[in-house]
Amino acid sequence: MLADVWLAIRNWATERPEGVDDRLARINVLARVGFPNALMVHAAFVFLFWYLEIWPLMIFNIFSVLLWAGATWWITIHNILHRPLFYLCQFVEVPLHGVVATVYLGLAPGFFFYPLLTMLITCILTFVSRPMRASLCIVFIVTLAASGAYVISAGPIAPQSATFDAVLFAINSVMFSGMLAVLLGLFEWLEEVSEAELVDSRQRLESVSAHLAKYVSPQLYQAIQSGKQESRVVSRRRKLTVFFSDVVGFTETAERMESEELTALLNEYLTEMSKIAQAHGANFDKFIGDAIVLYFGDPDTLGPEGDALRCVEMACAMQKRMKELQQRWKAKGLEHPFRIRIGINTGYCTVGNFGSDERMDYTIIGRQVNLTARLQAAAEPGQILLAHETWALVSDRVAAEPGETVTMKGIAHPVRTYRVVTGVPAQNPVVRVDTPGISLRLDPGGMDEAARAEAAATLRAALGALEKQ
Repeated sequence: MLADVWLAIRNWATERPEGVDDRLARINVLARVGFPNALMVHAAFVFLFWYLEIWPLMIFNIFSVLLWAGATWWITIHNILHRPLFYLCQFVEVPLHGVVATVYLGLAPGFFFYPLLTMLITCILTFVSRPMRASLCIVFIVTLAASGAYVISAGPIAPQSATFDAVLFAINSVMFSGMLAVLLGLFEWLEEVSEAELVDSRQRLESVSAHLAKYVSPQLYQAIQSGKQESRVVSRRRKLTVFFSDVVGFTETAERMESEELTALLNEYLTEMSKIAQAHGANFDKFIGDAIVLYFGDPDTLGPEGDALRCVEMACAMQKRMKELQQRWKAKGLEHPFRIRIGINTGYCTVGNFGSDERMDYTIIGRQVNLTARLQAAAEPGQILLAHETWALVSDRVAAEPGETVTMKGIAHPVRTYRVVTGVPAQNPVVRVDTPGISLRLDPGGMDEAARAEAAATLRAALGALEKQ
């Protein structure tokens, strides 16, 4: 029973309003406990001054009770930190209370109120912003100094006897020590609870972020986290190397398998390919059933050559892994294991957010994307088919043989293609030199015998001219 009551009190005290940051949430938690305490203290002063027949201070405290009651009502009933009442209580009532008590009763009894007022202000100051903290301290210090200076020079309005001072001192001592113990305990508990709630909130946020990260590419996720990527409909032109892969005969394979087996097989395939893509720094555009769309060159790029090389190396690693998976799947009794075909193309694409302000997708579009899809469809099972520009960027590092020049639907001109010979380095590496005084790109593999002889003669003539200098 007591545990349920304690849990209910804890949940009530730490309830977080919607749409507030951590700092305001802490002030809110503090106010839900601090404001009722301040209300009870002022109510006690009403009865105290009624008993002592000090009517002006009793009336002043009645107005203070009404002010604190309003602030308490908003924070406890509606869970709203009413800003006008909050400012009135902290910036006006608390300092004014000390001023009135000091000016009316005298320096000694009036100053007994300041420890309690200091506690109330200090507890709030812990959580407010620095400008508010500085301004509240200035108001408090100025009123304290002004009221003290006035009483020293002019004397109190209603000076009290030494007996009254002694009684007020005894009452204040008991009240202050008790209130101090209660407030310190409460605020220590609130700090622990608020920190625990904050840690729990961060853990939930991190968990949600980890789940959301699986729906976007790691590069895009990092860009969103760092603030580099804005959530608005905007796009830009970038030179990308685009990758399309597809499972050959997926429909026929699906018809021979139960849905549970097909799901497990497809997930295993996509998981293995995703690991390879992530290891090579690919950006995930989308999964379209059994098809995978990736790209290199945005937001991070190694330049056109570096992006194209990473993409081709990734494709070769995927085909190599597919051969291993095919052996595993055959050993499990799969008669027709998955085989994939891959198309790769390099060119300018439009990349960015597409959609509406409420729902958008970060993707790539353009003619080069469509061309890559056509290349993938034209490739043979187990083959990697490159467009001419991609081949030109990687020809000095990757072995490839000319394929057919194909005409594709939607593409105005014939497309020259190259088939990657996986696992075989380029036999005739391209020589590239670009330094002050010389710029050279030599591709022996792209020359016939006559062209090579002519190039050799040109190089010998250039060497002779260089040696004469």
